[in-house]
Amino acid sequence: YLLPGHGERFIVTSHLLRGGNKISVARAELHNDRGHHLATATANYLVG
Repeated sequence: YLLPGHGERFIVTSHLLRGGNKISVARAELHNDRGHHLATATANYLVG
């Protein structure tokens, strides 16, 4: 969480930072319709 979420629309983009055989790491960013960066999330997933 970086800023309060103001706006009519929100855009989430996500990226796979590392896709391994056992662990994957992903990142997501939330922006409002004015392009302000509101939040970032990073997650680790156990796969396989």
